[in-house]
Amino acid sequence: MKKITIAIILSMFFGNIFSQEDNAKNDNGIRKNAIYLELGGNALYYSVNYDRVFSFSKIVHSSLRVGFFTTPEIGSGYNTHVFPLEANLLLGKENNFFELGVGQSIWVESGGYSDNIDSYSTFRLGYRHISDKGLMVRTGIVPIIQDDDAMIWVGLGIGYAF
Repeated sequence: MKKITIAIILSMFFGNIFSQEDNAKNDNGIRKNAIYLELGGNALYYSVNYDRVFSFSKIVHSSLRVGFFTTPEIGSGYNTHVFPLEANLLLGKENNFFELGVGQSIWVESGGYSDNIDSYSTFRLGYRHISDKGLMVRTGIVPIIQDDDAMIWVGLGIGYAF
């Protein structure tokens, strides 16, 4: 199931990126692209992310997000890399949006004699604001589920929408 979810999110993300026009804003005046730093959230500690918004109407939008987090080898002998993938439903217009999301984060530990790859599912209930000048701030509650364990996490993102 995890592999199917990842494949669907990736195909939607890359298929839609290359099929869209390069205008900075979509037909509803919403900035299509964003690059931001998220503290907490889907990658647990921090992540650098790219987000693409697609509009269905004046108040219903979706976004696809891919991110990256890494830690250097510090005494453990392992480097840790996390790749959060997320699909969101955005409800709102102009600058303010309510977010509902689902995602999968791929966790890779490399070093030593072998690599360890794992993943966990994430959900999002949040809020996103994009200022007229492009400042994007998003915050949310992010439940994380791995195997039989679950925890509630929070995320705060800040970046630039263009």
